[in-house]
Amino acid sequence: WYKEGSTYPLEAETRSGDSRDSVTTAVLTLTPVRGDDGAEYRCVVWNRAMPEGSKLDAKVTLSVNYFPRVEVGPENPLRVERDATANLQCTVDAKPKVNKVRWVRNTRFIATAFTHTIHRVTLDDAGKYTCTADNGLGQSGEAEITLDVLYPPMVTIEAGAGSANHKEAEDGETLVVRCNVSANPSPITVEWLRDGHPGFRQTGSILRIERVSAETAGSYTCRAINILNPSSQPRRRIEKIGNSSITILVRHKPGRAQISPGKPVAAEGTGITLTCSANPPGWPAPQYRWWRDGEHLSGSAPATVLATGQKYTIPSAHLGSEGKYQCQATNEMGHGDPASVAVVVHQPPRFLTKLQPHVTRRVGDSEFSATCGAQGKPKPSIRWLKDGREIISDPKLFDVSTDESESRNSVFTVQSTLRFLGHSRPEGNQLLPADRGLYSCAFENEVKKAESSMHLRIEHEPIILHQYNKVACDLRETAEVVCRVQAYPRPEFQWNYGTNTAPLLTSSEGHYELNMTTESGDIYTTVLKISNVREEDYGQYTCRVANSLGTIRTGINLQPKGSPERPSSIKATEVGHNYVTLVWEPGFDGGHQNTKFFVSYRRVLASVGDELMASECYGAVGVVPRRSNGEGWQEFDCQRNNPCNVTSLEQHHTYVFKVKAINTKGHSNYSDEVAAVTKVDRIPEPQHVTFDPVTHTLSVNVGATCLQLVALVEASVDGGDGPSAWRQVETIPIPGGPSATRKEATIMSLVWHEGQQTSVGRSLGDDGAEERPVMATHQANPRVRVKLCLRAEHDHCSDYTDANSKCRLVRCFFVGVPTPIAIIVSCVVFVLFAGLLFMFCRCKRNQHKKGSGKDYEMESTVRPSLVTQQPPPPYYPSSGLENKALEHSLDLALDEPAKSPVYASQNGYGYHGNPPQGHNINGGEWVNMGYMDNSYSNSNNGGSVNSQDSLWQMKLAAAGSNSGGGNSVPDGYDPLTHGGYGAVDDYAPYPHMTSAPGDMDYQHHAPGSNVMQQRQDYGPDPYAAVHKPKKRMDQHIDSPYHDVSGLPDPYMDQLDCDDSKPPHISLSFDESLESGYSTPNSRTRRVIREIIV
Repeated sequence: WYKEGSTYPLEAETRSGDSRDSVTTAVLTLTPVRGDDGAEYRCVVWNRAMPEGSKLDAKVTLSVNYFPRVEVGPENPLRVERDATANLQCTVDAKPKVNKVRWVRNTRFIATAFTHTIHRVTLDDAGKYTCTADNGLGQSGEAEITLDVLYPPMVTIEAGAGSANHKEAEDGETLVVRCNVSANPSPITVEWLRDGHPGFRQTGSILRIERVSAETAGSYTCRAINILNPSSQPRRRIEKIGNSSITILVRHKPGRAQISPGKPVAAEGTGITLTCSANPPGWPAPQYRWWRDGEHLSGSAPATVLATGQKYTIPSAHLGSEGKYQCQATNEMGHGDPASVAVVVHQPPRFLTKLQPHVTRRVGDSEFSATCGAQGKPKPSIRWLKDGREIISDPKLFDVSTDESESRNSVFTVQSTLRFLGHSRPEGNQLLPADRGLYSCAFENEVKKAESSMHLRIEHEPIILHQYNKVACDLRETAEVVCRVQAYPRPEFQWNYGTNTAPLLTSSEGHYELNMTTESGDIYTTVLKISNVREEDYGQYTCRVANSLGTIRTGINLQPKGSPERPSSIKATEVGHNYVTLVWEPGFDGGHQNTKFFVSYRRVLASVGDELMASECYGAVGVVPRRSNGEGWQEFDCQRNNPCNVTSLEQHHTYVFKVKAINTKGHSNYSDEVAAVTKVDRIPEPQHVTFDPVTHTLSVNVGATCLQLVALVEASVDGGDGPSAWRQVETIPIPGGPSATRKEATIMSLVWHEGQQTSVGRSLGDDGAEERPVMATHQANPRVRVKLCLRAEHDHCSDYTDANSKCRLVRCFFVGVPTPIAIIVSCVVFVLFAGLLFMFCRCKRNQHKKGSGKDYEMESTVRPSLVTQQPPPPYYPSSGLENKALEHSLDLALDEPAKSPVYASQNGYGYHGNPPQGHNINGGEWVNMGYMDNSYSNSNNGGSVNSQDSLWQMKLAAAGSNSGGGNSVPDGYDPLTHGGYGAVDDYAPYPHMTSAPGDMDYQHHAPGSNVMQQRQDYGPDPYAAVHKPKKRMDQHIDSPYHDVSGLPDPYMDQLDCDDSKPPHISLSFDESLESGYSTPNSRTRRVIREIIV
């Protein structure tokens, strides 16, 4: 019998048949458990009559019924926040399966579903719930889950009888207030806070205040905090805060009254409200009384009470409402000190004299003026405006005069007159057509703004407004001849062609068309539209305009399209450090709407020499010219922009600009030139400054710049009482140019001062009149700094650059290294010296150990004692194991002193890897893993190495090594697969060979030859020296013995060695030892070979 998935037979009762026809049975008896449900059992039968390897089998599947096993979740206890949804899950494992369960709480049946859901959980839902399942086998299963309802702190304060939100206390008594907190989980913090007092804090549920006073009164809050950890996913910690407040009332009389606002101002006709309070407020709640002026509430002279209550309102303030108002708080405990406030009533500007809304005057009228006046409190300001723009008193056109006077209650009266006077007017006082417009006088103070307006119309004859007296149009196009004028009253228009006096009228065939429009009341535009222009339509058209004050005629020429006319009136409106904005009056565009403008500019300086320098500088600063006309001018394409912004200019340079117009028919002449100087963006700092205190020579390196600069040199001398203030000692002009410059100068002021110094010197004053003691010259080394400034503006400068001191050794030997640097360097040198000394000592110690170790091995470990020690164990080779321990033994002894003694001594057994930590034998020491301390005896029982207990101990140790987990060597030597030693198996038998030792060399063996026969061919002595080539073959690095030192490479013997390799050492021996040890007869060199199996 076998259980499916297992190869181990099960115990069964076999009943053999008595005869050939009898039935043989095997009865497997089981006590089934839940895990056996669905398991397959297999009965296998065979006998000798069946073919070899043939078997018969039969399978049976076991079906096990078991009682219900109930699990509840998703967690137990299930933590749910109040008002959330709780899902109680019941999982049943049973056979037969159950279709429903019973949920019971407090012996009450509540549900049959596997998941019981409770919506909006309340505190009453908390408790234990039991899920029961029954599948009819006679025993039901059940599990219990606890629903833990979490909720934030609910805080209540015990205020005592009377009121729930305040508590009264007598002055001087001890106040105790208790705070009750209900929360799940319990709060982590319960504390008392006071509103308006961040520094007040008491921890705990009880508020205790000793000797309460009026200052104690206020609102106190009990605050509790807890942390909710609901079972929902993802996990989160929710901090909840609950609080409740109570007002502490201390019975006391009110303090000094306070009235707000502190400086009440009311506008005339509006209301104002005053509010009175007391500090401390007093308890019981006080009553407030208001009275006015200097009256006092006393028994002898009762004041007139204006109102009672905390607020007093003046519904409509007037100038008579101004004055001082007082307030006092009173309760049964006493009277508080009164407070007073002065109410000020402001009056908005009110016109006394307004402007006439409409005024008409004729051009040439004289002595015209406009007057308006108003009064207000505080004093109003007056402004005159024309068409929304303020009129400034100007001697050219206008004169503004203002009179002010103050009356009762600080009310001011302001009267202002605008007179049309100025030397730009005819006769100094006559009206002009340009005077027409909307005039306003505006009075304004802190209350409001008042304004009066006048529309002034000037009667005058027509004035031409259109810009050009020509129109361009090609044949068969439509031309529009425009005549635009300003006139009042309304004018009449008439068009004539050439010398023909007959007026042009709108024709029926549509060749001529006339229309007129009006704008701004006195500007009129008439347009003569000529369709399908013919050759005979070219010529001059006359626009005649007439009104009651005069008649004018203007000629407008119709011509074919051509090149544009020259722009005029060019000027710079805005200047930056790298741009200039230009504006001009464009000339007639020749009839082309797409006329463009090109600005030509160049940089200029005053003199011819400077002009040449500027030209060189221009080519070096890296500005890429847009276009050049060959005369140093560059062009900037403005397209159709007017104004035009010319960019990529250099800072602080003078440029000359001119503009021309271009269209498809040609271009105009240039306009007049205009000059502009760009601003300075940033002055470069000196690149490098060097000062030689010996020769007092200052060297300043400045990068390429076209600015006219000057270097301002400042110095400060370190005297005995500290460094002096910085003083300007020199001004050095810096030449500009296209390349970097270097300027040297001798600071004579420093030369003169130091020349006077032996033990006493002068300060760097302006005139040198004041003397003060300073340190000697070699100790008063001056500090120098330099900044670059504009030659014309010394206020516009760069940042300072400190000068580097360039002192000579003969004069500056006294300047020592600063103390911190000296300390750091000394420490570094000391650490380096200590490190080198440590490494030297360590190397010497290692060499000493290495030498002593070699001597120890040669004298003691490798060279055995022939008297007191037992011989090594006999050699038991196997059919597949070579004498690997003989290889590299000399290398190990001489070249690997750092290995553990087990490997370095070459007198023990070496195994792959470290010993496993789980097999600690004999107090942590591995027994029989090597012969230590020159002893060949067993460290455990002192037995002989040749004894069977040593071999048995050896096998046990090997078993521990081979069975240790995690310490196996990958691709290492496997004795089971090589016919070698197993873990605890017996050694492969081999007859012990004993023969006299010889010095014959081991011979090469052929591939595939018998290894044991090769051993006999090598020589009779199993411990004799091994002929070992010294050439390492990396291609055989994967040898199964790759990490065992001292074993010969099984592949090396199959290789042909070069004739150039050094011959192996052939040693002669003068003695033969039964133990297999051979020592050379030379005392200067000893080679010891040893193998112990």
